[in-house]
Amino acid sequence: MRFEEMEVIIQKIVDECEHERGRPNSVLTEWRAKLEKEPTLLQPFQIDKIMRAVRDRLETNGNCLEREPNADRT
Repeated sequence: MRFEEMEVIIQKIVDECEHERGRPNSVLTEWRAKLEKEPTLLQPFQIDKIMRAVRDRLETNGNCLEREPNADRT
């Protein structure tokens, strides 16, 4: 998947998380499951990269995310 395609997905997730301010971790979990199921030809490391980019943007925008025990931070 090209960066431009990943950027579209990242922005969709960020927008949804900001819209659902009360449950951003749930939104991230739902999106991860969706990306793992869809035949998007995404490798697990690409999904991790997308999730990290979303978390970084949300933290930069001031949206507090709870750290999950299995958070994909490396």
